[in-house]
Amino acid sequence: MISEHNIRPIRRGDTFIFPLEFYEDECEETPINVSTYVFKLQAKNAAGTTIFTWNNADFVSVATNKRTVTLSAVTTATYAVGEFIYDLQVTTGSGTYTWMQGYINVEEQITS
Repeated sequence: MISEHNIRPIRRGDTFIFPLEFYEDECEETPINVSTYVFKLQAKNAAGTTIFTWNNADFVSVATNKRTVTLSAVTTATYAVGEFIYDLQVTTGSGTYTWMQGYINVEEQITS
């Protein structure tokens, strides 16, 4: 089953941190070892045009069950403003699976 999860908004020109933790159970007592998995997140607009992609190198391993994406202010400043659909695909030893999908907003920076 694919988890529906809307990612908190990215504000253009701000550093953005997106931590992920993976567990086998709802009580978060049994971590999933994702240290050898390959992650890819892609966001598209309603017309199906890719707006941005986070590749495996962007998903930095923090622990065997944790990955974190950190985008610099310079990177987020290049993102188009709008609401986009995304999915997170993970390649394991047994195949490629969509683990999450939903919406992500990129908001304009107010402070200059």
